[in-house]
Amino acid sequence: MEEKTGVYIRGLEHLSPDERYRFARAKQICEQVSQEVGFEMDFIEQVAACVDFVHGNIEEPELWEKARVEIEQRARM
Repeated sequence: MEEKTGVYIRGLEHLSPDERYRFARAKQICEQVSQEVGFEMDFIEQVAACVDFVHGNIEEPELWEKARVEIEQRARM
């Protein structure tokens, strides 16, 4: 059985308006970082930093940093 990372965003219908805005912003940022790194992510839910941002645990500048590190690590796998 494949182990999952355990970082998930519950269904969009369950997100507050602020979380929906943060989800859209996280998606934009992660897509841009993915393009810059040259690694295509299937879903932003795969990026723990994006999940943290959506849930308000980190702010945008930290999202940029953490997402870049995380996506670069995945690109090297």
